[in-house]
Amino acid sequence: MYPIYYAVAIIVCIIAFVGTIKVAKELTAKEKEQDTEEAELNSLKEEKTGTDSSIRRLTIMYAVTFVITILLVWIFIF
Repeated sequence: MYPIYYAVAIIVCIIAFVGTIKVAKELTAKEKEQDTEEAELNSLKEEKTGTDSSIRRLTIMYAVTFVITILLVWIFIF
């Protein structure tokens, strides 16, 4: 039964890692598109009000990873 838990933990961590890389690539692409300071300011304003911001996605990914990890540790201990 424990190998299943290990597999779940590894898969969740890999998914979070891949998601982080994807968000980082999107941010890098946005930074390359922006040449002026005005464009950067506008993008920051849009990102704050947007519901699909990268910080929000990263927070959700790592919160889910943290909860699953805590559950698996709790299963191993008890």
